[in-house]
Amino acid sequence: MQGLVASTADRPLLSAIENAGLLGITSKQLASTTGRPVVEVEATLRRLSQAQRVLRVGKGLWILPRYKGQPGEESDVRGPSWYLDRFLKGFELPGPDPFQGEIQFNPNEELPVHRWWPYVQGFSAEFVRRTCEAFDIGPGKVVLDPFAGSGTVSVEARLRGAQTIASELMPVAAMVIRAKHLWTAAPSRVRSAARKLVVRARRGTPAPPPFLRETSRQFAPGALDSLLRMRAELERLPAGEVRSLLELAFAGVLVASSRLKRSPCLGYARKPEVGAETPYQRFLGMAELIATDLTWLKPQRGRFGPPAQVLEENSKQLDLPEASVDLAITSPPYVNGMDYVMNYKLEMAWLGQVRSYEDLARLKSDMVACDNVSPSVISAHEAGRWVKEDGWLSHALGQIEENIASKTVYRRRDMAEIVAKYFDDLVPVIVAVHRALRPGGKFVVVNGDSWMAGSYVPGDLLFGRLAVRAGFEVEKFEVARVRRSGQRRDFLLRESVLTLRKGAS
Repeated sequence: MQGLVASTADRPLLSAIENAGLLGITSKQLASTTGRPVVEVEATLRRLSQAQRVLRVGKGLWILPRYKGQPGEESDVRGPSWYLDRFLKGFELPGPDPFQGEIQFNPNEELPVHRWWPYVQGFSAEFVRRTCEAFDIGPGKVVLDPFAGSGTVSVEARLRGAQTIASELMPVAAMVIRAKHLWTAAPSRVRSAARKLVVRARRGTPAPPPFLRETSRQFAPGALDSLLRMRAELERLPAGEVRSLLELAFAGVLVASSRLKRSPCLGYARKPEVGAETPYQRFLGMAELIATDLTWLKPQRGRFGPPAQVLEENSKQLDLPEASVDLAITSPPYVNGMDYVMNYKLEMAWLGQVRSYEDLARLKSDMVACDNVSPSVISAHEAGRWVKEDGWLSHALGQIEENIASKTVYRRRDMAEIVAKYFDDLVPVIVAVHRALRPGGKFVVVNGDSWMAGSYVPGDLLFGRLAVRAGFEVEKFEVARVRRSGQRRDFLLRESVLTLRKGAS
């Protein structure tokens, strides 16, 4: 290892990594900073890594070893323990309690109705079921999900006899929720219509491709032709339950029949090429699964609640009658989280729910802010009073600004403003849920923290602080699981369950 130590020529590179601190720096950024070719920089980094002088973390980021992992109490950077200890003490909570049970969506893939739509970002039906049981949800009760996603909350609450309200802005998700409540459709009609559609598609004419520029790259030629043929036949079906369920089945096989994967973000994957026959078989398989579940539902219909009331609207404008809801359960977008519009553009474009990139941009501008939102939306935004006055949030935003200012190159220099808008976007939702809940009603929130631009942002705890300002009481904080930052794989984050209560008065 003696020959692997740093030389004098390495000092500018090590100095640049030192200046990047917790934020980290890529080889391309190092090349730009030091004026050395990228190939030379990468070779030097490999040598320094072998000597344990530098560490590679996250998405090609390099840091010094002393910046590995979470900052401790002695660090100038506030880490998870700093915030969590003060949050628990401030609200006199004994936790964090370990959450008992499954929180992620994966087990839903084996459950009736839930499995009609593969949704990476959802939470488990078991979690919703246990929450409903804990708060005695059944006939006569009303359950709300202001960020309804794939409709897990509405399905589980309805199975218990409750009335459900699902607010969801993204068209494909609203369509999925509506379809997942079509429990009176005849299984035989679904099977028959699916088989006839495939027969007609095989001998029919393909529909025009959607507007997405990458369509021909996203699908093998044979698979693309089959999908376009099915799309043409779907558009010819009369409106009604069967068409809605077959559209759901079709949307559910698009990614599986493509060169893409969603884990959790949509991207290209190395997988076997899909031939012309595969989309037809997958579509028939999904239709059969739906028909099987409809058969399972039929003898139990008498104990179910009504179909969900689906509000395809911006949850920031949620306006429900005061004191009309018994329980709210949701998982909001996480701070600096996923670009849901880009992640589900494929299904929305193929189903004709959006018809241009301008439609996608408008939809994204209405959603809770993520780090892919248009700069014009951020520049036009003025942070609200609640965000400005929260000391924890102000500290995190200031640290993000300071870290980015020290970087020669950074993807979004307005990241602090994006984070501020994210929390501003959540405030009206929290206020609306508080107003809609009956006195004593509960608001159960699955959320997480984040690492961004070299700063730790306790998104779940900040949500709780904003909720308290809206009038909620913090009743319980549970840690559901440990996860890793997408930016810094060495930095451990959490997913949590926060239980809030509306006061009796």
